Amino acid sequence: MLSWRVTYMERVAPPDASAPEARGAAIGFAREADITLDAYRDLHRKIGQNWLWWERLALDDGALGKLIWHRDTDIHTLRVGGELAGFAELDRGDATAPAIRYFGLTPEFIGRRLGGYMMACVLHRVWRPGVRRVTLDTCDLDHPDAIEFYRRHRFTETGGEMRQAADPRLSGILPRHAAAHIPLNRQL
Repeated sequence: MLSWRVTYMERVAPPDASAPEARGAAIGFAREADITLDAYRDLHRKIGQNWLWWERLALDDGALGKLIWHRDTDIHTLRVGGELAGFAELDRGDATAPAIRYFGLTPEFIGRRLGGYMMACVLHRVWRPGVRRVTLDTCDLDHPDAIEFYRRHRFTETGGEMRQAADPRLSGILPRHAAAHIPLNRQL
């Protein structure tokens, strides 16, 4: 079994009124209105494999389609020069407290100061009249600077819990070499 610590976070302050400015014409953040199941799974592999994002990869087509094509789900991608650089998934199921379900950059774009731009874009898209807070959760399998990054964007911790599941590298959901920095069947 693999164990990990989840941290729940929220932001209660709306973003600044001005929309974020891209650092060049080659950077774009757009909603993926007609994403296919294969394209969505590819996002998870490219962005989340190193952090053991496996839950959505384990779903069959029906269950995954029901989630990602739901009217309350928005999927956005960040592209630099046409190349995939990041992705964010928003859940608007609670109109007063939308959630950021997934947020990440591809490995080759980490450290290029694109995460802050992407987060500003996400907050401007999700914060509408009636929104009181935006929530997200992260865990200790994520990038080591994830919690600090969210704090810089005015998220605060609201709780946490421990979780366990079969290691997705041993069940074949992810390749055995994924997230080599996390021991197989890590126990906390």
